[in-house]
Amino acid sequence: MTVQEKIYWMENQRGKNHPLPVFRAWLDKALPRHRQLKLIQVGGTNGKGSTCQWLSSLLEKAGYRTGVFTSPHLISHTERIRVGRTPISLEAWETIFDRYAAFFQENKLTMFEMDLFMAIAYFLEQDIQYGIIEVGMGGRLDATTALDYLATLITNVGMDHMEYLGNSLNAIAKEKAGIFKEGTLAIAYDTTCFAVMEEEALARRTSLLVADYDVSRFDLSKLAAYQRDNLILALSALEQLRLLKPAVIQPVIDDYQWAGRFMLLRQQPKLIVDGAHNVPGIRALVRSLPVFQGEIYFSALKEKEIDAMLQILASLEQPITLVHFDSTRLCDLDALQARYGLPCIDVTALMTRLQNTEKDTLVCGSLYFVGDVLARWQTLPNKNN
Repeated sequence: MTVQEKIYWMENQRGKNHPLPVFRAWLDKALPRHRQLKLIQVGGTNGKGSTCQWLSSLLEKAGYRTGVFTSPHLISHTERIRVGRTPISLEAWETIFDRYAAFFQENKLTMFEMDLFMAIAYFLEQDIQYGIIEVGMGGRLDATTALDYLATLITNVGMDHMEYLGNSLNAIAKEKAGIFKEGTLAIAYDTTCFAVMEEEALARRTSLLVADYDVSRFDLSKLAAYQRDNLILALSALEQLRLLKPAVIQPVIDDYQWAGRFMLLRQQPKLIVDGAHNVPGIRALVRSLPVFQGEIYFSALKEKEIDAMLQILASLEQPITLVHFDSTRLCDLDALQARYGLPCIDVTALMTRLQNTEKDTLVCGSLYFVGDVLARWQTLPNKNN
């Protein structure tokens, strides 16, 4: 198989993750030095990837070699495993995959379990000083929770993945707080369901802190409101761990960008892409756009609360166009078109519009949709930058 065929095979290994003790035992046997890694775990409904990027950037700028594991990817599968901002090379990815391929197949690991396993193997090879690990979904049963951590962070709690995590904020909060461990620093930014999370923390013999780092002295003008929230969480965690160097904070803010999240692709006219893929994410996005006049292009996966997301976007009082992109999980755009009278185009037509429009534009919704747009954008000869 070619490396792309190996990635394709991996991406089709779906299903339920194995029990945490089983995954932990596999790590102990194959990668026993994983216990030596100094890791920070980031959970929550939205903002996990952004918080991981803040943590990584602050640590790297302070001189620490930092590994990062996030999901999903936008364009290339290798984005999930990085040292600093540099994704694992295809060659390194293939070498690690080949080393453990027989084990993966024999034990029927899921894609996420394989990704995490390979990330740990790569971090050990790269001699990282700190690692940032993003929870896949939920927390209590997530494969990432099989690892040991210096700190566990929760960004916020919102209604998403209800079919797996529960149909109430309290139920979801309890699942997410399942990452807390005895002797491990626990910090949350959003105090929604704080009592539930605090109860879970106490049951696990740790104390839950609220992120409260004062950022008033910094210039945050280029950040979306939710990026500011995630920054405060990252700063609070690093301060508690005594890893924060205040001198690097403003330079990191000035240089900050997280692909596909409030990402400015063009200044004039403005082109913003944001993978706000659930109700809390769309609400945070709209909060970051108090004054927006232009065109909105939206697409989402069928399992999301699409009507609520569209209602929030409609509060911007700007024209919304639905976009068809290639996904077996795409929502029923025809039904939305009929229900709301919204126009619908395909992603190829969208790219033509993005090239030629003179209006400010917001492209948002599914991360898979945003990833498709970004991949196509990179190939355009004339982007009117």
